[in-house]
Amino acid sequence: MNCNCIAQTEKMILEKFAPQVKAPIESVECGGVGFIIDNNTMTTGLFIPFFLKADAPGYRSAKGKSVSMYVTFCPFCGTAVKKPKAEAA
Repeated sequence: MNCNCIAQTEKMILEKFAPQVKAPIESVECGGVGFIIDNNTMTTGLFIPFFLKADAPGYRSAKGKSVSMYVTFCPFCGTAVKKPKAEAA
């Protein structure tokens, strides 16, 4: 991601829930973040799971089959995930 919203959100969640949890919180980690390799560069990105349920193999469980959508804009601040391409001179 080109922003630090995920880290900021994890910090806010830690601060909000620390008084409610009866033990020290060891970590807060967004479960939908993964590494993306694009044009020989590696970045992190946010993936949002969706569950598809159907009468087909692999889709019949209680939740269905999980498929992920990769976001192209940060859902928190709206910053584009990919850096803008440099314009040709």
